[in-house]
Amino acid sequence: MATLCLHGVWLIKKNNTIRLNIFTILSLVVLFSVAFEYYLPQQSHRYTGDIWDVACYFLGGVVFYLLQKLEYDLLSSR
Repeated sequence: MATLCLHGVWLIKKNNTIRLNIFTILSLVVLFSVAFEYYLPQQSHRYTGDIWDVACYFLGGVVFYLLQKLEYDLLSSR
């Protein structure tokens, strides 16, 4: 989801050097955690809340941040 957001920003701003900051990535992690692991399980029996999913959302956010930072650093060193 963060990749789609980033590509949307690139498309709108026409600037491929823009990166999502840590606050934006953490906001996405919190939003998805609350929506899918807290709110939806209360609304329907089809959904289940799981702390391990929250941990995976967080880990995905960290990996996304590190990969975009690594890519930016590699592009900047050229």
